Amino acid sequence: MNMKKEAMFAGVALTSAAVFASGFGLYEASSRTYAMGGAAIGKAVDASANFHNPATLTDLTNVTVTVGVMTEHPRARIKVDGKSSESMNPGVFLLPSFQLAVPLWYGFSFGLGVMPEYGLGSAYDDGWSLCGSSEETTVTSFSVNPNLAWKIGDFSIGAGLRFLFFDFEQYSTPSKVYGVHHRLKGDNGMGDFGYQVGMKYDVMDNFALGLVYKSLIVVNVDGKSETDQPIALGGNSRVPSRTDLELPQSITGGFNWDITDEWHLGGMVAWTQWSSIGTLDFNLGGQHVPCVLNWNDTWRVGLAPSWDFAEDWTAIMSYVYENDCCGDQESTMLPAADRHMLSWGLCWNCWSTLEIAVTYGMILMDGKDSQSYNGKNDATLHHYRAYRGISHAVGLTLTYRF
Repeated sequence: MNMKKEAMFAGVALTSAAVFASGFGLYEASSRTYAMGGAAIGKAVDASANFHNPATLTDLTNVTVTVGVMTEHPRARIKVDGKSSESMNPGVFLLPSFQLAVPLWYGFSFGLGVMPEYGLGSAYDDGWSLCGSSEETTVTSFSVNPNLAWKIGDFSIGAGLRFLFFDFEQYSTPSKVYGVHHRLKGDNGMGDFGYQVGMKYDVMDNFALGLVYKSLIVVNVDGKSETDQPIALGGNSRVPSRTDLELPQSITGGFNWDITDEWHLGGMVAWTQWSSIGTLDFNLGGQHVPCVLNWNDTWRVGLAPSWDFAEDWTAIMSYVYENDCCGDQESTMLPAADRHMLSWGLCWNCWSTLEIAVTYGMILMDGKDSQSYNGKNDATLHHYRAYRGISHAVGLTLTYRF
């Protein structure tokens, strides 16, 4: 048996779910900051400072609670070997979040964030051309993120931990002829964590710079691999599975500038070390199966102007570009694509303590050629390409300042 093709069969589950929709990492900390394309590195606009830059928690002078939900709906057409045209449409996903910021004494502030940090899903047509590699995958995760920040004059620093829960489930059809189905499922039991460190400097009263580092998180996933097949092919089987996955470290810098009392501008640039996901080593019932990805590091650049067009109303828009992370992979887990993200938002201070923010965004995916074996029993290397790739996002967030 070709071990590389065996690896594609076993290993595709772990990460295919989210990457197609929004680069595997999620940024839906709040509707307002999503509309800003994440350009809230130098200034806190709500309690999602816990996620974007813990140092900016010192900007919030009242106890602040931000709660909300975002939706994502990714879809695309897939062309295999230049002939067939099939669809990827996993449906609509709900991404709730909770953020808390509490100013303390002597310039200190405390924050707590709970939100999905990695996730989403992929689902192809039943029996599609590469169903032996992957047919449907779901990755669910959330992080619990306590932070502490301290302001010293014009300078603030902040740091916190990121406790991560990570769960995945994947289905494939290694043999349509014999009706063989495969399921791979596991989670890390919330036993893994990383950290983040941020800083902020008020260059002027209306201009601030921010920088934040997020560490990698080594996720230890335990689960089971189940194969449903006729007795003539060995019958049903179930074996324990285990793998370690290094979710990447990142560095993000940005600025926030209050150009006038009504006009504001935010910018950000982020580097993410996706190359840390090089080879996944799956242990399936004592058999080690490597899955080679060879992903590349990526850059994410965004700009977000906003306008206070009325006393209690703010309009926001943003553009973000993120380059493709795929290298010389042989898998359907991530159809290679650069991503262009356009977002719009509207914020209403309906009274002095409550803000309502709504947003709409779309991710346009510029597909590139990829290649994959169709599971462990296919000796042919197939070429495929995603096109008409798009993901729609809608969000609602409430921020209450006590």
